[in-house]
Amino acid sequence: MLYTKPKEWRPRGIVDLEPAAWRALTHEGSTSVVAGPGAGKTEFLAQRAAYLLETGICPAPYRILAISFKSDAASNLGERVKKRCSAEIASRFTSVTFDAFTKSLVDRFLTAIPTNWRPTNRYDVYFPARWQIEQFLNGTLAEWQGDAPEFSPTTFEPRWVGSYKLPPTRNAPRSVTEFLVQRWWDQLLRSYDSSKLTFVALNRLAELLLRSVPHIRRALQSTYPYVFVDEFQDTTYAQYDFLRSAFCDENTTVTAVGDNKQRIMTWAGARVDAFEKYSREFGAVSIPLLEVDPISWTT
Repeated sequence: MLYTKPKEWRPRGIVDLEPAAWRALTHEGSTSVVAGPGAGKTEFLAQRAAYLLETGICPAPYRILAISFKSDAASNLGERVKKRCSAEIASRFTSVTFDAFTKSLVDRFLTAIPTNWRPTNRYDVYFPARWQIEQFLNGTLAEWQGDAPEFSPTTFEPRWVGSYKLPPTRNAPRSVTEFLVQRWWDQLLRSYDSSKLTFVALNRLAELLLRSVPHIRRALQSTYPYVFVDEFQDTTYAQYDFLRSAFCDENTTVTAVGDNKQRIMTWAGARVDAFEKYSREFGAVSIPLLEVDPISWTT
């Protein structure tokens, strides 16, 4: 495999990149690439993938992991990289959704999850209806001895279950929130003959797995020294914690792309401070992109 020198590399399939995009594309550390609609965020990630792979900055056998929130976005980014790189190089680019990636870790290493939180070997993916969560909240709050705030069935799981950091050794609840969250986990893990897990639960179990078994975390970092996160403004509490536990390390360079003014998923548990926490905890440089003239893009 012959690599292109970084200074000689040119964008693939497009005319050029704006100066800020060039800066973000060639930056050696973690970056927070902020851009509005029409700025070509997905295309930027495809170009950065081509740059890292074709210059040997990410040499074989190392891979790039791209995480998106929707399957169509993950497929779109993967297809763009295939169009801009040779098959040999594109094979080292993995584009998946957050939920698919965390589920794959839970499925592969399920027996390594601490016993207090370990689901059954065969479990169902669970999509609870609003009335089911409301019924759970009403029934469980009736058992709590003391005053309790009102919990919304819409935000209970993504906000409160999603932000609860599972302790390897389970402790008695110290608040009404912990009481509810632990009861919710009891319901998920011990439901009849097999567990039933929501994707919020799978995100949290994957994060616990990495904290509990450090060599799995090290193996991830050794495989993926470069990680992309698309639509970062939609990052939930559970997903952000997973990202931090997995890749907040000097061995990994993370590129987070999104629009910090387009936070429309807070109702589904998206963190309102995701960009701020990421910049602070990952030491990421913030680079805003300008709107791109569509005429400059090709297929």
